[in-house]
Amino acid sequence: MVEKIEIASVINRVARRIIKSSQIFIAATCAVLWCSAANAELQAALSNTVIEELDSVQLAVRDLGTRQSETPDLSALETDFHVLGVNTSSQYRFVNGRAQSWVDYQITLQPKRTGELLIPPIRIGRQKTNTLRLSVRQLSLQMRQKVANLVFYELELSSKSVYVQSQLLLTRRLVYADGVQLFGGHLAKPELPGAQVVELGEGSSSVVQRNGQSHGSFEQRYAIFPAQSGLLTIPSDSVTASVRVLDGTSTSRKTVRVSTEEKHIKVKPIPPEYPADQPWLPAVALTATQRFEPSLIKDFGVGDTLQRNVNIRVTGNSGASLPPLKLSLPESEFKTYSQPTQISDNAIGDHLVGSRVETLDIVPIVPGALGLPGTDITWWNTDTESLMTTSLDDRALIVVGDAITAINPSTPAAQSIRPDAEAQLGGTIRTNNNGLTLWRGLIAFVMLAAMATLWVRRSGRNQRPDRPSPVTAQAGESISQQAPTLKALTAAAKNAPPSLLRQQLGLYLCAMTALPNRPALQAFRHTSAVAHDLIEALDATCYGNGNFNDDQRRNMVEALKRFSQTQKHPPKTNAPLLPPLYSD
Repeated sequence: MVEKIEIASVINRVARRIIKSSQIFIAATCAVLWCSAANAELQAALSNTVIEELDSVQLAVRDLGTRQSETPDLSALETDFHVLGVNTSSQYRFVNGRAQSWVDYQITLQPKRTGELLIPPIRIGRQKTNTLRLSVRQLSLQMRQKVANLVFYELELSSKSVYVQSQLLLTRRLVYADGVQLFGGHLAKPELPGAQVVELGEGSSSVVQRNGQSHGSFEQRYAIFPAQSGLLTIPSDSVTASVRVLDGTSTSRKTVRVSTEEKHIKVKPIPPEYPADQPWLPAVALTATQRFEPSLIKDFGVGDTLQRNVNIRVTGNSGASLPPLKLSLPESEFKTYSQPTQISDNAIGDHLVGSRVETLDIVPIVPGALGLPGTDITWWNTDTESLMTTSLDDRALIVVGDAITAINPSTPAAQSIRPDAEAQLGGTIRTNNNGLTLWRGLIAFVMLAAMATLWVRRSGRNQRPDRPSPVTAQAGESISQQAPTLKALTAAAKNAPPSLLRQQLGLYLCAMTALPNRPALQAFRHTSAVAHDLIEALDATCYGNGNFNDDQRRNMVEALKRFSQTQKHPPKTNAPLLPPLYSD
């Protein structure tokens, strides 16, 4: 009995071992089969297995698993190959009533060396292709020289040194013979850490000479602005092109890779003589212009809107480099409304040209001769390496009318005049909804003046003045309070700036004649032909491109003296101020 039990135990142990071994074999077999099936999902093939140096080869990879969310990992190819391009296409079809789909990858490769090369497995997700072999034969020396004369890649810099934040011109030029095709179709924009790079135009083509032969040329220019001083490195850049080579009686295409040399640029810091309180502004040239709408030649009324447009244009820098202008006006004399600043850049020739346009709506709130101050713009000329200043001139504005006591800042400039404000310009009176009340007041004033004159005549106590009475209007009083003396005006006529002389002259004439600005100037202008020519010359200097010279200044002094004498001793007349209402 015992023997039967022992035999049965042995049989059980052997059976368990057999079953366990069978499980392992089955599992291993399944794993092998699964891997084979999985590998079959990725298929790879070469267009050629034997090529020459400078040839390219096509690697075709087909993904039957259609893992469209994943892409091939090509990092294993970078050791021995340049990856020139990857094209992808998807396929879908029905075969025997069953749907089939796959994705094809066409990879263009150029060997980096000759000899026997291995194309390593390409991975897509967890799967990979099989390893492929490629034989690369060396070209003859003669063929190498032919290829070398077919395409050139050049780099030029405008200078070996440049100031920080100023423009450095970088030119890339590809020179090629007939039949050359560039992989990618264009020159890539350089990436320079620590510098701003701006393309100047879209590139240009021309014909150049290389090795005694005519070649086509394509060049692209870039404006580079280093952000900090020190050493700026322009790294080497490479392009790959397909060239057509004549080999005996036949032609073949070769793939050539050409590169530029690495360049180093010295970036100079801000020069010590540049003012520390001014924003750093390097440029090749800088201009400033201003325009007024309407023209300053015409008299302005209180509450009128004057628009000042200032345009700053910089060559060799961007519009963003231009600082805001300092064109503040006294709040006691003006209300101002700024419009949005316009900044733009354009490529003109070999330079980036930036502009900054500032527009200011100006509303005078008091009468008199008011000044519109200009400003100075400090910049550094990178060509002459010298400190420069561009100025906007001061301008004068003659304002007539009554002062405006309050303006709502929230309203637009054109609507900021109080409803009862009156403005007189060139003898024209502008009225509003209260015009009826204004005319009633004027009629009443005239009637009262006439009745007073009649009463004085009949009482025998009227006295005719030898000259017009002083100014009694509010605007006239404001002007006469600011008017200079004849001595001060003659001194200004000798050496003061034309704009200041124009202001002082207007104030003096208004006070002397008791007239608004324009009629007062006309009264002086009509005294003589000399006075007429002097006013024309002064206005041309203030508002145009004239030049008020020393002879004209001396003539102005004499004309003012004569005019002052005529105002102190006007020709006497016995004519009454107003005709009588009733005859005696």
